[in-house]
Amino acid sequence: MSAETTRPAGDLSPSARRILHAAARLFALQGYSATSTRDIAAAVGVRQPALYKHFPSKDAILSALVDAAVGPALAAARDLESRPGRAAAHLYRWLGDYLARLEDSPYLLVSILVTPELGQDRFAAERRALDRLEQVTTDLVARGQAEGDLRPLDPRSGARMVLALFDALALPETAVAAREIADFALHGLLADPARLDDLRREAAAPLPPG
Repeated sequence: MSAETTRPAGDLSPSARRILHAAARLFALQGYSATSTRDIAAAVGVRQPALYKHFPSKDAILSALVDAAVGPALAAARDLESRPGRAAAHLYRWLGDYLARLEDSPYLLVSILVTPELGQDRFAAERRALDRLEQVTTDLVARGQAEGDLRPLDPRSGARMVLALFDALALPETAVAAREIADFALHGLLADPARLDDLRREAAAPLPPG
């Protein structure tokens, strides 16, 4: 991520997590440019110097939000690559688990989706992380096709359609249940949608060792 990001999202203190939670909500509801670090500090109930102890700038906060949204998904996908089992079942498990995590983090996803500033050069590392998320999804789709479980469409197009469904989790007031999104995605991708129940069972079973 950007040079200003101090530590991975998984290593953040409770205070830093509260800052990210408040920032995600403000970025989602009023926009990145319209939100100041003073606004974020006020939402958390601290003064700006206390915020800067955790994040040196607003850009660093956005970078940490991208890491919180994408980092665990990339780690889980890498883990699944080393495990035996059908790629379609891995895709279903990965989607369900990742979406459930986003479901538990209101505004995290939309704070990224509605931030055009991520297209600027200073956020190149964050864009690469988002690109890797698309690539691991594409790889899972391609493996599922090679195994005969998924429909023969362009795997990157399939991945983009799957990731587009994440919008259904964007706002907590209108969010669709994570498992419903995973069901819908796999039903649309499967060569034989009647096999969805089989994939659910395989995905629910304990993962074999890698």
